[in-house]
Amino acid sequence: MTAPAHRTHPLATALLLMWVMVAATAFTVTLPVLASALIEEFDITRTQFGLLGLAGGAVAAAGSPFAGRVTDRIGGRNGVLVVLAGSAGAAVLFAGAPVFGAMFAGAAVAAVAGAAGNPATNKLIAQQLEPGRRGMVTGLKQTGPQVGSFLSGALAPWGAATIGWRPTVLVIGALMAAAVPLVLRIIPVEDGAHIRAERDRSPLTPGIGWVAVYGTLIGLGGSATFLLPLFVEESLGQSPRVAGAAAALLGAVAIAGRFQWARIAERRASPAPTMALLAAASVVAMAAMLVSIGAGTAWMWIGTVILGLSASSWTAVAAISVIGLAGPVGAGRASGIVWLGFLAGLGIGPPIYGFTVDESGSYALMWWLALVAFALATAVAAAWIRTARPDGSPT
Repeated sequence: MTAPAHRTHPLATALLLMWVMVAATAFTVTLPVLASALIEEFDITRTQFGLLGLAGGAVAAAGSPFAGRVTDRIGGRNGVLVVLAGSAGAAVLFAGAPVFGAMFAGAAVAAVAGAAGNPATNKLIAQQLEPGRRGMVTGLKQTGPQVGSFLSGALAPWGAATIGWRPTVLVIGALMAAAVPLVLRIIPVEDGAHIRAERDRSPLTPGIGWVAVYGTLIGLGGSATFLLPLFVEESLGQSPRVAGAAAALLGAVAIAGRFQWARIAERRASPAPTMALLAAASVVAMAAMLVSIGAGTAWMWIGTVILGLSASSWTAVAAISVIGLAGPVGAGRASGIVWLGFLAGLGIGPPIYGFTVDESGSYALMWWLALVAFALATAVAAAWIRTARPDGSPT
């Protein structure tokens, strides 16, 4: 049994959950924008910088299934409080890091927030909103990471140049903590007996497995954007502000993409065709990035726009898929499994890509590897389509 939809205002809930998702991914999108400052201050290689993404991704991926189960146990409201607290705590650890190795403590705490973000927010949506009303809220809340990406790309370089990267990170943490009172006011306290009644140990639908495998490949390909600002600076010869603008554009385009794709996916019998289209478009985006190396920055902007509308928008479709396939009872567990795959891919990619750039002196191999990952994701979605029932609904 789900909680009544009228207990919370859908738009207020959607905007708050959007900010929770900003917090969940705050440092995933901010650290790449600050890459030049971090590499210079700590005197590290790109491979070492990529290891920071690997560490965060590994902790978030490993913790996602656990976070999903815990969310089903403690409820979505407490889950989002964990996200906000984790993000604020990570900011303090990053800002106070005396050496590069200490940054990994911040990455681990930020990963806890990242692991809990989608299970907590998806659980709330599944409980509070009926089918047919979830697309708008899910789409808006899934724009959170891209809102964060846009704000980080637009403001973090300015903050780092004006007050330094450490104070900039602390300001970000304070903004995350400021949302805690809003959660306490807007999101109703879940009844303990109701939460216990919703626990379920039955197997999840096979569709969750398809989404998880697809998400792993999308995460692997999409993690190339961790080095997008450096690519713009080092390969295309642009300034840090232009590099930040590229990250901001990616975020801005994906805000519209996530909102619209969630509404489209909710109206489809199966998310598989939509997922196939997103992955195929991502292949085109990688091709544009490759062309930009020789043909100029204009192709990078084209590739960034296409990527924002495709791979960077996929999590909205994933969230709608999880909520629809698993329902209110299993939304936490299912979200944890899907984001285990996605975050694993997201964490594995950066050190691999950083290593290829360090060894080859070029970003071409990075974009080729990402292109292959997206092509494989397209194949996975196509295979899922072939297993669909006669009415088009997923298995």
